[in-house]
Amino acid sequence: MKRCMAFLLLAGCTVAHAADADDPMLPPAELVLSAIGHTPEVRRAEANLGMADAQARMRASGSYEGQVTVIPQRRRVEGDRTYNEWELDVTRSIRLPGKARLDREIGASGRQAAQLLLEDAHHAAARRLLAAWSDWQRARVEREQMQQLVDIARRDRGAVARRVALGDAAERERLATESALAQAQASLMRAQSAQAQAELAWRSVFPTLPLPGREAGNAYAPPALQGDDENWVKQIVARSHEVGASEALARQKDAEARRARADRVPDPSVGIRMLNDLGGRERAYGVVLGIPLGGSYRQAEAARAGADALAAEADLAVARRDIEQGARTVVASARASHAIWESQRDALQAASASAAKAARAYALGEAGIAELLAARRIEQETMLAERQAAIDALEAVTRVQVDAHAIWHRHDGDGDETPASGMPALPDLGG
Repeated sequence: MKRCMAFLLLAGCTVAHAADADDPMLPPAELVLSAIGHTPEVRRAEANLGMADAQARMRASGSYEGQVTVIPQRRRVEGDRTYNEWELDVTRSIRLPGKARLDREIGASGRQAAQLLLEDAHHAAARRLLAAWSDWQRARVEREQMQQLVDIARRDRGAVARRVALGDAAERERLATESALAQAQASLMRAQSAQAQAELAWRSVFPTLPLPGREAGNAYAPPALQGDDENWVKQIVARSHEVGASEALARQKDAEARRARADRVPDPSVGIRMLNDLGGRERAYGVVLGIPLGGSYRQAEAARAGADALAAEADLAVARRDIEQGARTVVASARASHAIWESQRDALQAASASAAKAARAYALGEAGIAELLAARRIEQETMLAERQAAIDALEAVTRVQVDAHAIWHRHDGDGDETPASGMPALPDLGG
């Protein structure tokens, strides 16, 4: 892993701690890290790390504890008296050379895997947070856009009502504006319900991270993904904790397989034996040597551990394949999402110009209310699509940065994965 990271640094892979509290569409980074740390998935991974540490210490010390056996007895001799006798055995199993090293290797690999799984749990929580935050932002901008549509519909209804009262417009035009207002209000209620559901979903998962109360605003230009796509992919794969954990688990399974093969030669037990017979008239001291006789069970156990190690190697290959495929997908999605937003921005400019012309034509009596309402409806729908496309683009580029551990990472600022100075960085994600 260190060699791979050094390669990426020499290659000049694009790294940035860019999307932070300055961006109006993203939560503050310090609050994000705190909220992620309070998720039950991260707390569970922390507990698993403690368990792995304890298991590593157990393996290092081994289960080879001494055993004391005391056998008190009474001997009755015919024609003689009864004697109190006892036997004392103190024995302990001995771990054969090489097995202790394998046990320490198994424990260290398990502890490393648990540490990396903790980092991966934090990374997965960051991705869930980004998705939930983006869902709520999309619901919010839809509600805001529908509110604007209702305000415009009310203004149009008032203007047409005045024209009808003055005899400048027909009654059917007033009915058309009433219908448009009712449709806009229904759309607003649906948007309000969707935003409330998104907010409830957010608070159920990240209750410690508050949602912003201010309006998002219409003017927001999402950032484009800077740097080379292949470098982003390499960085995501190299910094994948899932791959690292799979590697550690594969090493652990391999060490367990070697340990099982070593166990085909059983560990002996040695001890001392003391006898006190005939009330102390006879005493004996000896050495006890116990050698288990290995059989088919130990052979089957070694075969099972070997198969488990092969399965772990296959799991590692699958993890590497899936992570690389996912990395290429998220990078391509970031490029495509930004291009889609640019197209939606152009469409909005055209729709706004068309609505402005329709308004002037209606004011001059050159167009009817139906044409004006249709043009404004298209403008509002296009504006909503543009704002949601902007959120999609921001989510996509932030997802790349999260997967590359450029932002919202548990060790931000620790220096262990900080890019070298002079490397290209993303611009600030502020609008």
